[in-house]
Amino acid sequence: MTKREDSFNTKKHMAEKIKVILGQLGSPKSTKVSDVREFLREFLADPRVVDAHPLVWKIILNLFILPFRPRRSAEAYARIHTAEGFPLITNTIKVADSLRPKLDENLEINHAFLLASPRASDVIDEWEKEDIHERAQKVLVLPQFPQYAESTIASVVDALGGDFKKRVNLPTFTIVNSYHTSKAFIDHSVRKIRESLQVNPDMQELVISFHGIPLRRVLDKKDIYLLHCLETFELIKNQLQSPIPISMTFQSRFGSEVWLGPYTDATVVKKVENGSKKIGVYCPSFVVDCLETTDEIGTELAHEVKDAGGTLVHIPCLNADPEWINDYAHFINVYANGSSKERSELFYKIDVKERYKAVITEQAKEAPSKLPDSSKKILKLMFLTMFMDLVGFSIIFPMFPAMAKYYLEVDKDNFFLSGMMNLISNIQSISVTADGTPQMSTIVLFGGLLGALYSLLQFVAAPMWGSISDRIGRRPVLLISVFGLFLSYVLWIFSGSFTLLIVARIVGGLMSGNMSIASAVVSDVTDEKNRSKGMAAIGIAFALGFVFGPALGGILSLYNPILHHPEWEAFGVNPFSAAATLAAGLSFINFFTILKSFPETLKEGSKRHLERSINPIKLMKPLPFPGVNLTNFAYFLFITAFSGMEFTLTFLAVERLGYTSMDNAYMFIFIGFVIGMVQGGYVRRKAHQVGERKMSFNGLIAIVPGLILLAYAQAAWMLYAGLFFLALGSAMIIPCLTSLVSFYTPQNMQGQSLGIFRSLGSLGRVIGPIYASLVYWKFGSVHAYLIGAVLIIVPALVVKKLPEPPKANA
Repeated sequence: MTKREDSFNTKKHMAEKIKVILGQLGSPKSTKVSDVREFLREFLADPRVVDAHPLVWKIILNLFILPFRPRRSAEAYARIHTAEGFPLITNTIKVADSLRPKLDENLEINHAFLLASPRASDVIDEWEKEDIHERAQKVLVLPQFPQYAESTIASVVDALGGDFKKRVNLPTFTIVNSYHTSKAFIDHSVRKIRESLQVNPDMQELVISFHGIPLRRVLDKKDIYLLHCLETFELIKNQLQSPIPISMTFQSRFGSEVWLGPYTDATVVKKVENGSKKIGVYCPSFVVDCLETTDEIGTELAHEVKDAGGTLVHIPCLNADPEWINDYAHFINVYANGSSKERSELFYKIDVKERYKAVITEQAKEAPSKLPDSSKKILKLMFLTMFMDLVGFSIIFPMFPAMAKYYLEVDKDNFFLSGMMNLISNIQSISVTADGTPQMSTIVLFGGLLGALYSLLQFVAAPMWGSISDRIGRRPVLLISVFGLFLSYVLWIFSGSFTLLIVARIVGGLMSGNMSIASAVVSDVTDEKNRSKGMAAIGIAFALGFVFGPALGGILSLYNPILHHPEWEAFGVNPFSAAATLAAGLSFINFFTILKSFPETLKEGSKRHLERSINPIKLMKPLPFPGVNLTNFAYFLFITAFSGMEFTLTFLAVERLGYTSMDNAYMFIFIGFVIGMVQGGYVRRKAHQVGERKMSFNGLIAIVPGLILLAYAQAAWMLYAGLFFLALGSAMIIPCLTSLVSFYTPQNMQGQSLGIFRSLGSLGRVIGPIYASLVYWKFGSVHAYLIGAVLIIVPALVVKKLPEPPKANA
């Protein structure tokens, strides 16, 4: 009997029966990928574990995590699996079995897992089956997580609470929400470390590694986990009195958020590189060894340390250590049967208030800066504005091949149409099918010229609108441009003739200043730490617009109003008027949304005198800010190469796979969906941490395999595989390059600088479709996409030469 057992005088009278449940996480059923996938599906679907928006997270989990991560996790689980099973399961069972004979007579012990058998529900099922006069009237739950955290202890409570909802009779329920300062836990943790130091007298440093959680949970949600970790660390450090340095770190990061730091892997490897060749690591977030200790620390980190030229000593958890079991049993006996005073004596007292304040201050330096509520409101309005704008803009995309065929058939003698066809015939004789209609290669080139017209006008208009917004403000320019787009869509509704369609496209192109103004608005309400997040939000609106716009365009292309109302044809109504009507309606709603709710974001002191010019070349003269011109050049090269491939996609799909307008809509839905997920789940959170330059470069490289796949795509799966890489790359490139331009530019020049940026993109969209259409027409689709893959390498090399962006704008 230990001294602690002597200090507790067990009651002689018969105490009421109490069921003690050791609550633990659990492990997969086996090392099979399918079993690991089911384990991760349930684990990561817990809102306590991942507290993202449920719908968004469900999409990310099922499309981007569960298809890929289980295989890698299964390999890790296979490394720690033994003949007995997984360490967490076997060690927990051994702890329960070792405790059973040492507990008071009125205590009966069970173990239960959140994600393995037996579950808490199984234990309570057995309790209900017992004789009503014999069964325990109280349940004491002891989670095997010493420090409290929402993602662990609260999950245990949720599991039990969810099960209790289904039952009629409930026991008195008590949960030990933490025991991180208990004398038993601290004393035996110190003993374990000392034993390791004795075996490894040449150990130069000790790292106390806790399981990490997202920093946001501590700073925003006030999770007390970090406080508990600090108290555990200080108690171990003070009692250990070791002459070697002791550090506190955090391990097991997941996702793209900033987590509690410093990170264990990076810290330990850095220490080795700095000369500490033998380092011990102890993990007091766990009572028993598991994947995070046995493999993450004992195997993976040990390999990293070895590669760096050092040796890692993994100090095991307490597990079923006999001395620990004796004092752990005493802890449970007193907690279950003792008085309040006796319980309080189980814990060490420690005050770390001042130390905690300092740690929180340091941690907060790594957190992304928070936007004020007013800025969040503006970004939400801008998001809605751009979403509706892009739906109207992209609604035409899946209909391009059909529109080209329609006007070539019904208005072939039109002056403008004849001029375009004469231009094409001067390049090469027009090829036709047996029924006299132009072949797809001719339609592609015609479509390229039609698409280039709109982009040419964007090229002229974007810097002009950006400069005007720097002088008179963002709000009036948005109102003018959105109303102009509304008028262009009204013209499109009645564009029975090709002439009126051209006029509609001219008006729309001249009024398309919204993207450059949206970028300027983001720069007005964000700083250098969250600008990429703001740009990504606009990018997500862009992506969602590309999801819903083409989808609606494909659906509405199925409805030809003149078939139902032939008399309308006299007013210019055409097969595409339904889509045009929806685009006009959205622009009209957009106009009144801005008019009613959108405030001016350009500060009075930031407005500058406008040097008026209608010459786009003069407007785009090089700016005297390091990095801006190179970024603009990289963006121009990227858009030129990318837009040509993007524009010819629908023609390629029609030619090779016989796609309809609705099939083309599905392509754009897929592209927009991937862009939205990548920008919302990765770029928005990770861009500033990874670095906008590096992420832009990675995005450019990701596009290359996509273009190669498209070059040879003869089946839908290959087509969509190529589209995935195109969407992945563009999702990273556009918001990051936009952010870089903003970083390099003073605040009072944001509108013009970003207007130039967008205008160069528009110029690229003039050149890209034309060059791609010419190559497609002359050499075929394979060469068009292979040349595009080669051209993408050029902006990647330019991005590599970009300077380090300044910390903040002047």
